[in-house]
Amino acid sequence: MAFPTTNTDEKVLPQRFPQFSYSILAGLSGVVIGTAFAWNSAATRLTPTYGNNDCTVNRNTDSGWYVDAAACYFLGTSVGGLILGPVMRMIGYRWSMIACDVIVLIGWLLLSQVDWAPVWVTRLAHGIGSGGLGLLTPTYIAHITDFRIRGRALVFHHAFVCFGVFYAHALSAIVTDAQLTGICMVWPVIHIFVSSFLPESPLYAYTGCDNAEKTKSAMRQINGTDYDVNMDYEELERYVFEYECMIGEKKCRLIRKIVAIGVKLVVLQHTCGASAAIFHAKSVIGGFGLTTEVAGYSDERVYANTQTIITIVFAAQVLLCLITVELVEFLGRKFMLNASAIGMGLCLTSMMLYQSFFPTTDICTSAVESNEWHKYVPIILVCIYLCSYSIGWGPIVALIYAEVVYFNKWYSSLIYASGQFVLFLVAYVFFDAKALLGFNKYVIWTYIASCVFSIMSVYFCVPETRALPLNRVLHRQLSSNYCTITRNQ
Repeated sequence: MAFPTTNTDEKVLPQRFPQFSYSILAGLSGVVIGTAFAWNSAATRLTPTYGNNDCTVNRNTDSGWYVDAAACYFLGTSVGGLILGPVMRMIGYRWSMIACDVIVLIGWLLLSQVDWAPVWVTRLAHGIGSGGLGLLTPTYIAHITDFRIRGRALVFHHAFVCFGVFYAHALSAIVTDAQLTGICMVWPVIHIFVSSFLPESPLYAYTGCDNAEKTKSAMRQINGTDYDVNMDYEELERYVFEYECMIGEKKCRLIRKIVAIGVKLVVLQHTCGASAAIFHAKSVIGGFGLTTEVAGYSDERVYANTQTIITIVFAAQVLLCLITVELVEFLGRKFMLNASAIGMGLCLTSMMLYQSFFPTTDICTSAVESNEWHKYVPIILVCIYLCSYSIGWGPIVALIYAEVVYFNKWYSSLIYASGQFVLFLVAYVFFDAKALLGFNKYVIWTYIASCVFSIMSVYFCVPETRALPLNRVLHRQLSSNYCTITRNQ
């Protein structure tokens, strides 16, 4: 675990290259998450064939089998996040990561049988594995990286998630679903292999194994073999003890603060609607006059336009995440969250303003003429809205959550699972695939309200964690307890 150290000529400083290398290897789980997310979204409906004509017919409706499959996936992410805490405490971070990869791989293997019968099991397996990785990987990266590069490393993980979504969407245009299944199956196999070489989290080695030598060995592997880990080990002892020694109202107050910050982040992340809109990208983007069949285009033209726009949007999201890698440490977490919320809110507000001048029926029921450039405005606003999500509320939430929420406590998994359940409600219940994002004013107003509330919440309630070691993120709340180390050295 990376803590501040005294800079002297005699002391060997921690090496950031091993830390960043391990964080990148762990962050590859983002591709596993992204490909599973894309498959369970409408991305699979963009492929022309699957090898099962009867099922292909059923997939043409927006409210058919795939909506229920989506429910299985998001409920699986909730379950995965909920059970990960107890599992991690038993087997550690590294083996928990491998276990989540194995569950996702089992889902792909079942799906590769080209038999639609196990579709619900595969969606559930994808959800459980993805939900576990979505909570575990950012926390693990936060534990092994120095606070000066922690933000960059964690945003890289979300960039891998966006790449996984882009990867599945782009390849779905040129391969069948059966072939795409085989291609996506490669990623959990790769991550299982690289995870076997990852060091264990020093925090788990200390709290779970209660082994000083194992903890110091993990620290040396992360910081370099010549690094003197004694001071870091003492800081880790202090970090753990400050939580364990708190009693009474002081402990309850800190837990309430952590839970409040965590719940606000994970709930507002999904009620802004972008994650649900990304999941329903085909229905959202394909529903505008530029791509709809009603506008006079053939099925092939509809498919090609929708596929092209979706591919461009997700490629742009990958690029924006890479830009955010630098901005998150330069401008801070709170600035990026608020910039993202303002961008999403302005796009949605502009869409409402557009609809007040141009009724919905003018967009969907007639072809786009050369002098009707304004009909391109809604789809442009939606694309900017989705991209705005990728500079803040997409990648930064996991970063702050990993920094603020103490993962070894029962409430950490419960908070994350609650956020995933909210995503299930927004994507499955609240979001009507037939009532497209641009044409449902109640949905848009709800998303706008969430963006406004998120700005106020971040400004007043979320701490700025940039350039702070983990043992100093909530130091103000801990310092009033005057805890002293009494544990035997």
